[in-house]
Amino acid sequence: MKALFLADLYQIWITFKFYGVFLLVALGITAFSSGDNNLGTFFPMYAVLMCSMMGMSLIQLDGASHWNVCAQTLPCTRRDQVTGKYIITMVSFAATWIPIVLLYAVLTVLGRMTWQMMAVQSVLLLVMGLLAPAFSLAPLFRWGSAKGRVIYIAVIILIAAGLGGMTAGVTTMDQINLPELSMPLLVALAVAIPVALFVGSWALAVRWYEKRDL
Repeated sequence: MKALFLADLYQIWITFKFYGVFLLVALGITAFSSGDNNLGTFFPMYAVLMCSMMGMSLIQLDGASHWNVCAQTLPCTRRDQVTGKYIITMVSFAATWIPIVLLYAVLTVLGRMTWQMMAVQSVLLLVMGLLAPAFSLAPLFRWGSAKGRVIYIAVIILIAAGLGGMTAGVTTMDQINLPELSMPLLVALAVAIPVALFVGSWALAVRWYEKRDL
């Protein structure tokens, strides 16, 4: 399990080093724009979406190189192989989401964002970063990178369309008004539902991958 995780980390370092550069650029743009307009909102969302898709990119690379077949000769179960991809997805997501939230906290302390803006944007990034792999990883393990790519692309389109619909006509986050009394409940649900879907996706992926013929 540890070896699989380290192998994925090495693959990320070799193949996706530009993600780190993009994250720094996204943080810089967000800092200068205060994170309260479309420009300051788009780049953090895009950065989180890219890094939350890291596990899916690794699965596609494994399929292209037939590593998923060779891995069956290793002293590890298919459950371990699936779990490794979900863990690397969470690590990639956390490595992006945490710096962005810390930046939001700094901007809030400096008075360039409100606490409500920080909460809404942080939770929105969390939801997006968990839902994208939750709906995309399991199909890749079930049907492989070729057929699963269709669902992979469909998820990206749906997320992009959903975000576009949510932000249509919104120029600043101050225009998003939520009832103060319902804010704790909304935050709890916004976190609990994506987490539950992500865990359920992992369980389904394990079941499907264990029955799949490679």
